[in-house]
This record gives sequence, C-alpha cells and structure tokens, in this order.
Amino acid sequence: MAAPENPMVLPAPYAEASLYSFDWAQALPSAGISLLAAIFLILLGMPAGFGMAGAGFLCVILYHRRRPMVRLTAGKGARLGALTGALGFSVFAVTLALLTAFRSGSEIHDALVKYFQQYAAQSADPRMQQVLDLIKTSDGYIVILVLSLAVTFIAFVVFASLGGAIGAFLLHRRERAG
Repeated sequence: MAAPENPMVLPAPYAEASLYSFDWAQALPSAGISLLAAIFLILLGMPAGFGMAGAGFLCVILYHRRRPMVRLTAGKGARLGALTGALGFSVFAVTLALLTAFRSGSEIHDALVKYFQQYAAQSADPRMQQVLDLIKTSDGYIVILVLSLAVTFIAFVVFASLGGAIGAFLLHRRERAG
C-alpha cells in the first residue's frame, strides 16, 4: 500500500476514527489547567463540589480548543471530567499526606475528635455519640479516615464528571445552533 502524497491528511478510515477517539495527550493538560482554576476558586471559598464541577466543565472547553474537530459527546465530557476529578483527588491526597507527615498523628486525631464533638453537640441524632465513641478508638479512627477518603474520591469524580457532561452538552448544542 502506497503512502499518501500529503502526510498531514489521514486516509478516510483513520480520519473518521480520530474524530471519535480520545486524545490523552491533550486531555491531561486540559484537566491539569482546569484543576488549577478549581483549586484557586476553592481557596477563595467556593464549595469543593462546585469547584470540581467547574473544573470538569472547563476541561471540556480547553480540550475542545485543543481538538476542535473532535465530536465531544456528553459521555466524552463526563470522561474528561472524571479525569479532572481523579487528578483533583490525587492533589488532595498528596496534600493530606504532606500535612500528615509534618504533624503528629495524635494531633490530627485530636483535631478530628474535637470536630466530631462539636458536630455531635449540635446534632439531635443519638447515633452521633456512637460515631464519636468509634472515632476515639484507633481502629475506628482508621475506618473513618478510609471511608472519608473513599467518599471524597467518589464526590470529586462525580461532580467533575457532571460538569464535564454539562460542558460537552452545551458545547454540542451551541455548535448545532451555530
């Protein structure tokens, strides 16, 4: 099979496939830049869920600017958002690990117990005392930390995926109208 005369033009089957494919080399920088924007907004006081949804949305916009010919469906937007959410959780986990490394474990445990005591004092739920008793034990403390990290990961990915899906949907709608 002879090579095409113009190396920049892909043969039809490959050109069509590239319109539907996912370019990770363009997705990662888009996710990273949008994550930086989300971190800035979260540091300014925006709730983390909104910040991650905004990051997913922005990731879709940045990816589309890098790959304007790619058809972004809501599913691809959700994948871009999920990538952003996973990167966001990675930054969160590394930051948490660094904070833990520079503080004593008992200091973090005491701060968490104090937080739960304040929350339990405001709550009318009798199960809060059970949670407080659980977190005072070392095994309970580890269980609470692991569950908190799992919930945080899921929340980051879900909120960023929703933002990405909404961004792709609105982008597709604007392209059809234009």
